[in-house]
Amino acid sequence: MPNLSYSITRRKLLKLLTSILMTIPFARFLFANQRSDELIGPKSVSTESNISLRNNIGVGVDGVSDVFFVKGGSPGENIIKLFDMIGGPGSIFGQNDIVVLKPNAQWRNQGMTNTDAMRSFIEILLAMPDFEGEVIIAENHQYKELNSRGWSTTQRNGSYNYNELIKYFNDRGYSNVTKYHWQCAGDNPVPLEANGCCGKRVSGPEEGDGYVWRDDIVYTAPNGNKCWMTYPIFTSQYSGITIDLKNGAWKDGQYLSDKPIKFINFSALNHHGPSAGVTASVKNLMGVVDMTCGFHAPAPAGTFNVHFVGVKKYIRYAERLHWRLSFLQKFIKRKASMKEFHYAGGALGYFMKHIRMPDLNIITAEWVGWGDRIDISRSSRPRSILASRDPVALDYVAAAEVLYPSTPPEEKKYRKLNDPFIKEGPFYKFLNECQRQGVGNIEKDKIRITKFHY
Repeated sequence: MPNLSYSITRRKLLKLLTSILMTIPFARFLFANQRSDELIGPKSVSTESNISLRNNIGVGVDGVSDVFFVKGGSPGENIIKLFDMIGGPGSIFGQNDIVVLKPNAQWRNQGMTNTDAMRSFIEILLAMPDFEGEVIIAENHQYKELNSRGWSTTQRNGSYNYNELIKYFNDRGYSNVTKYHWQCAGDNPVPLEANGCCGKRVSGPEEGDGYVWRDDIVYTAPNGNKCWMTYPIFTSQYSGITIDLKNGAWKDGQYLSDKPIKFINFSALNHHGPSAGVTASVKNLMGVVDMTCGFHAPAPAGTFNVHFVGVKKYIRYAERLHWRLSFLQKFIKRKASMKEFHYAGGALGYFMKHIRMPDLNIITAEWVGWGDRIDISRSSRPRSILASRDPVALDYVAAAEVLYPSTPPEEKKYRKLNDPFIKEGPFYKFLNECQRQGVGNIEKDKIRITKFHY
């Protein structure tokens, strides 16, 4: 951990850099002549390309999705260059923003979001001239013990676990950097994927913190299974403002128009087995929704949570075995969930379209697991950062340009599952079902990559 004198020097440097970026509109052109490699797959363009991050479904006004790709530097250098490429922090963030960063805390090692990249991202925000907002790192890792897994692990991706990252800023006087553990609201008597449960279900911010379950905003999968949309409401430890993730900041009985919420989906990139193929920014949103809303949890009856919305219909008839033959039920559910897992991509796309679209999606690919999320022997170090308003295009490019090339040629099973170009593969089907809900692009001729290689 850097000492205090280093931190002060770095802070002053970042403030100077940010001031320059915000006063020179074309600062992102400064490095246009430096080396960049040709990319396979989607069309690439130089750093002079026009960009748009404002469309509410992640696609620019020209119908093209912009993906920004930096590689070869340290996590901090890559983040600084990323901000340079998208027009500086002022192109996304305002003076009074409440910035919610959603990492992946369910896993350790390469499975969690790189914390050195997150630290540099937060430092740039704090260095913005006149920034009076706050930063909240928030996540639901779907486990009952909240302060566990990526929050407290000693097998870090980067210099810190998430608790240590918060402490890093608090120790330097930044009380406006805090955290929040979103906690599942329903019962989970026979855990399947994780044992999260026992929080509070609410209908709005006036009822306090908890999860909203919307029976009027429902994704219906092609197999007929229904999934209620859920989202968290939570209160900042710093400001006392309550964040309704769908509707905005709330305090003293009213929503606040002068406290915009900026939601940043800050994910990792890894292989995820035969059901999903790849996990990246879209799947990272499974740490936002409540997995105790719907089957495998017992309520609401006849519904399915995001993870299990793709199970076969016959599972409904096996549901009555849930209590007396839980060991058999677990086996059946695991096998059944493999077949149509891509409908989970549809549920997450529906969430983005009807509940909350991230303002920016970032993939930290400092380390990636080409064969596993935690086994470091099946990982590589591409030293990359990717970002986009469009999570579908971002995941497609990240798999094509980072994860797939990082997979050893002799590992044919993993190369097949990590290849996003195979249209019958689980990952392409997952992204395609997400796009079908009106989110993003997966067509190569509608994706524009802005690239920089140190």
